[in-house]
Amino acid sequence: MIRLAAAGLLGAALVSACASTSAPTSAQKRPAVLVPWRPGNADAFQVGAAEEGRTRAAHGRLPVTIYRPESAGRFPFVVLLHGCGGLHREAMWTTWVEPWADLFRAQGIGTAVVDSFAPRGVDQVCTGNVAAWAVRRADDAYSARAWLAEQPYVDATRVAVIGMSNGGRTVLAALRAPLKHPDPFVAGVALYPGCQTDVHSTFYAPLIVLIGSADTVTPARFCEEMKHARPESAPDLSVVVWPRASSVRAHESPVRAWIDPSPAHGACIAGERGLV
Repeated sequence: MIRLAAAGLLGAALVSACASTSAPTSAQKRPAVLVPWRPGNADAFQVGAAEEGRTRAAHGRLPVTIYRPESAGRFPFVVLLHGCGGLHREAMWTTWVEPWADLFRAQGIGTAVVDSFAPRGVDQVCTGNVAAWAVRRADDAYSARAWLAEQPYVDATRVAVIGMSNGGRTVLAALRAPLKHPDPFVAGVALYPGCQTDVHSTFYAPLIVLIGSADTVTPARFCEEMKHARPESAPDLSVVVWPRASSVRAHESPVRAWIDPSPAHGACIAGERGLV
């Protein structure tokens, strides 16, 4: 079974559950590519919500920005999902996306950053329809995963999914059992997701949820209830709750994790967090 190991988090030290990490160097960013959107949970690219101007489109394409190691070969990949505020702010790239991509690259892992909002003309979804957007964006994640599987530099058998905030809720939606997609993710990480709609959900792949006890937007107790309701036969589900931490503080000092879904180590996950 794929192994999920949550590291002990203290200060700014990165503790690996599988192997020591080398100092990350800047990941090589590729220009965004337009990936065909493939419906699974939803039939139309645009849901017609107020945030979208109530427009609809039968087909669409998603901008996906690729960061990958420079060496030859096929690499494991992570599909990275932004939060409810989207990616239009430069700070999201410099303080969240790029640190993640650098950390993954140091482990020989590529990153595919999916922009769910730009092609839909959406600014943010923080103020409404968050649960519906999580289901819709699960199709975004699988669309990126399907495109990655066709690329010569991707190990299609080792693709994981990670998201923060609404992106974390999307991870839960994407991994819900029973599986509807023929090409599954090997593991998932949800950073401070809203677990309210998934208290009784089961997940087809190993999953780790990282959340703060002081988070009032996405309360940790629902994630803990989800953990306690997990059937013994289900894949691993780990919920790590940081005392006194909130999602606001996590934006300022981002949680970082890395996955090494290698045959030798399984899917090993570690985290870094500066606690107040």
